[in-house]
Amino acid sequence: MEFNCELNIAYPPVKTEGRNLRYAAILSQDFAGVVSEMTAITQYLYQHLIISSSNKELASALECIAVVEMHHLEMIGELITDLGGDPQFRVMGGKNRAYWSGRYPLYLQNPRRFLMENIKAEQQAIRTYRVNISQIDDMFVKKVLERIILDEENHIKIFEGFLNRM
Repeated sequence: MEFNCELNIAYPPVKTEGRNLRYAAILSQDFAGVVSEMTAITQYLYQHLIISSSNKELASALECIAVVEMHHLEMIGELITDLGGDPQFRVMGGKNRAYWSGRYPLYLQNPRRFLMENIKAEQQAIRTYRVNISQIDDMFVKKVLERIILDEENHIKIFEGFLNRM
C-alpha cells in the first residue's frame, strides 16, 4: 500500500499576534490532554513497536505518523510559549490541570482494534481543533491549527487504508 504520512503542503509560520494566556490554556489541551499530540505520539510509537515483527508496512506507517505528530507537538508548544504560556506537559486551564499521563494512550495490541481507535482519536482531534479555531481570535494560530487538521485527515485516510486491507 502506498501512503504518504507527510503532505506536500507547507506549514504556515509558527507565531502569534501576541500574548494571550487564555489561548495558551486552550492549546495546552491539544499539547498534553487525553486526546493530544503527546498521546498520539506515544500511542503510535507503542503500536509501531508491538507490530514491527509481524507487519513492517503498518509499523513503518505508525512510526512516520508519530514523527508528524511530534512536529505538531513542537509547533503547539512554540505557540503556547509565544502566547506567554509554559509548555509543560499538562493542561493549563479549566478543572483538569493534570500533567500528561502514560495512562492516556490505549495499549491495544490487535491491529484492527487499534486502527479503529486511532481513527476515532484523529476524528476527535479534528473536532477539538475546529472548536479551538472558533475560540481563538489569532489569525496565525488559526492557520497553524488548520494546517494540522490537514495532516490529521491524512492520517485517517492512511489508517482506513490499512483497516480496509484487513
